Amino acid sequence: MAERFEPFDPDRLTPEARVVYDRILTERGYVPGPYQFWLASPGFSDRIEPVEEFLRHGVSLEERLVEIVVLVVARHWGAQYVWTSHGPAAEKAGVDPASVEAIRSGKAPDFTHDDEQICYDVSAALVSGRGLEDGLWTLALGSIGEEGFNEVLGLIGLYTSVCLTMVAYKMPTKNGEPNPLP
Repeated sequence: MAERFEPFDPDRLTPEARVVYDRILTERGYVPGPYQFWLASPGFSDRIEPVEEFLRHGVSLEERLVEIVVLVVARHWGAQYVWTSHGPAAEKAGVDPASVEAIRSGKAPDFTHDDEQICYDVSAALVSGRGLEDGLWTLALGSIGEEGFNEVLGLIGLYTSVCLTMVAYKMPTKNGEPNPLP
């Protein structure tokens, strides 16, 4: 199997991409993983970064709910790099480790918080292509509101892009860990 990427070196970026890279690095203090690929299209990476920043750190949803959505998407796409980044982040944000393990292994988690179950159910239904039943729609709006619901949709879209990027480039796990996904 041929490698699909070389070790990332910001000094090899085009001048346009370097401007975007430097802006992100200055504003955030780091440049997230998928940007090593997305910077091949400076216009794309420049436009998706504010969306990614908002969906990661500016939403109304609690961090534990954001991480549940990310884990569902990472599991669906088999994105091992994303999983090894967000599995520990989910636990740190307060998601029960047993729930994280259930998602990882493709089993239905037994959440203790209704909002976690709803975010999981909405995400799992949408990534599977089933759509949303009216009852789940009503539960979601009652639990996380329309603002939170739309943020879940945005997270699913963003992390589908992140996961597909990492899978397409065959990005291994973070820090050389073994592949955690079945």
